[in-house]
Amino acid sequence: MDKVSTVENPLGYERVGKLLARYAVPSIISLIINSLYNMVDQIFIGQGVGFLGNGATNIIAPISTIAIAVSTLFGDGAAAYFSLHLGKGEPEKAAKGVGNSLVSSAAISITFAVLAFVFLRPLCILFGATENILPYAIGYGRIIVIGFPFVIVGTVINSAIRTDGSPKYAMFAMMIGAVINTALDPVFIFVFQWGVEGAAFATIFSQFIGFLCNFAYLFRFKSISLKKNSFLIELRMIGRIASLGFASCFNNLTSTVVAMVSNNLLTKYGALTEFGPDIPITTFGLCMQVSMIAFSVGIGVASGSQPILGFNYGAEKYKRVKQTFLLSAGICTLITIAAWIIFQCFPLQLIRIFGTESELYEKFAVQCFHIYLLLTFLNGLQMCTGVLFQAIGQPVKAAVASLSKQLLFYVPAMLIVSRISGLTGVLWAGPIADALAFILCFILCVHELKKMEGMEA
Repeated sequence: MDKVSTVENPLGYERVGKLLARYAVPSIISLIINSLYNMVDQIFIGQGVGFLGNGATNIIAPISTIAIAVSTLFGDGAAAYFSLHLGKGEPEKAAKGVGNSLVSSAAISITFAVLAFVFLRPLCILFGATENILPYAIGYGRIIVIGFPFVIVGTVINSAIRTDGSPKYAMFAMMIGAVINTALDPVFIFVFQWGVEGAAFATIFSQFIGFLCNFAYLFRFKSISLKKNSFLIELRMIGRIASLGFASCFNNLTSTVVAMVSNNLLTKYGALTEFGPDIPITTFGLCMQVSMIAFSVGIGVASGSQPILGFNYGAEKYKRVKQTFLLSAGICTLITIAAWIIFQCFPLQLIRIFGTESELYEKFAVQCFHIYLLLTFLNGLQMCTGVLFQAIGQPVKAAVASLSKQLLFYVPAMLIVSRISGLTGVLWAGPIADALAFILCFILCVHELKKMEGMEA
């Protein structure tokens, strides 16, 4: 199939707004559902166990984020590789990319699950578990890590499903697991009285069901055909796929680094205040969880634009690439503005979803929302800039755009400002990083769009 025939693919000619809606809406729902896994656990744990149980899930969350990082390394990488080669009229290479991604992710996920189980206690301490939170974290984490292979491989397949033009099926595979998790949580926690362990069992069972739904699609791809040779390992191809998914992977890994640094700083400086070490680490984690639900909408729009950007860049339709990016960036900005209004106006109502605690608990929670999320309305551009460079095959720029907020700016800001302002300094590092990341991403995307205009001319 030559490049001319790619115009038959709707990605190359259908109205951009219609395409973005088709791909973004299922992606948004899928990401919200994915975020709900941990949030639903925290809601029921908060009601049934207390805030120390919530603190435990916040300790395990960075370890789970490493698993998500592996899944995006091969999932987003395979999706970008898939769409680029479909745009070039090379379906066999696209199929091999999917097969190699599955084999690689399966091997790495099993290895990581074993290591995480064996070294769980030191990992919990590394990520800031206090003496009171540690027993809950170990009980929850020992079960959660068993589900890592299902999460990682299932996510890789799910990314390929969306790129294959079946975003609704991808959404269903994600949704069925979240529904089961939500149904089982209250049963295991309140009826069986299993505490945090019950929440963990509900999570891994639902993840297994989601994995089975994703796996079933391997036999019904529309644009490619998976054969035995699709699964034969080609190291050069795996390297290319990993390079395309590196930005997303490293972005998640930096979230782990951020969690480690912030948790330890919150514990250290919280112990010097009226809040103590347990309240800051718990409420800050809940603040992050709530904000991720809102930002999943924006990330879903950006993620939904990826197949459109990648296909049209591969087909040398640069005007459509620019049009797609500007539309998605505009929508993401509107979404982050709406989220910012909610965070600033209703912090107490949001934190009480996880249960009512002491006055000090709620006081610090409100500070988290007001200070840490002060400039979140600037995040929309960063979400889309990273996806743009990932989709067009520029992993270095994608990594810079995606990592600028957390690794380049937030971690240094936390370390510096906390020395000056103590506990609140950890929170003020958030808006500082948001502002600097916005400026950097604005410069990068403007330069790239101008370059595309020249290529088109």
